[in-house]
Amino acid sequence: MDNNFFHLVLVGVFVAFTGIRMYYHRKAAKTMGDVQYKEGRVHVGLRLVVGIPFIALVVGYFFQPGLLAWAKIPLPEWMQWLGVVLGLVSLPLIWWVQWALGANFSTVLHVRSEHTLVSYGPYRWVRHPMYTVLYLFGMAILLLSQNGFLGLGFLIPLTLIVVTRLRNEEAAMMEKFGDQYREYMGRTGRFLPHLL
Repeated sequence: MDNNFFHLVLVGVFVAFTGIRMYYHRKAAKTMGDVQYKEGRVHVGLRLVVGIPFIALVVGYFFQPGLLAWAKIPLPEWMQWLGVVLGLVSLPLIWWVQWALGANFSTVLHVRSEHTLVSYGPYRWVRHPMYTVLYLFGMAILLLSQNGFLGLGFLIPLTLIVVTRLRNEEAAMMEKFGDQYREYMGRTGRFLPHLL
């Protein structure tokens, strides 16, 4: 298969995924109300310092794939097809997660006065499906691009965010919802549904 096909799928999936997130971010921002931020400015600033140049490089790569040729990883074609599947699956999943979160969504960890405990949609089975879908998306980027810088440049910072933020996120939910959240934790998986 021509690599142009996989490149076009990568661009399409990336644009669609980002568009869905931006739509729901803008929609949630209109209904913020009183907000109590649970994440420091340093943490948010660091994400911006790393994230903005990374996105600029991704956009540059879309128009000039040779820009990051030094990080190319030769992968068998079946792995690129797996990237197609993961990328396409990530789109309805991110929409589902964002739809379920609704006004509770923000890229910055916070609790609003009108915050609700979401326990429907994917949140019926999983407490943090957003991270699961972001990992699927990151794997799709890695496999479709065959580029270590693009793939790992997404997956490694995502892992650092999850590791440094998850405890605070769950603590904020327990502070807001108390026993209701503890009971919710008992019946849901963190990233994947409980098998039993």
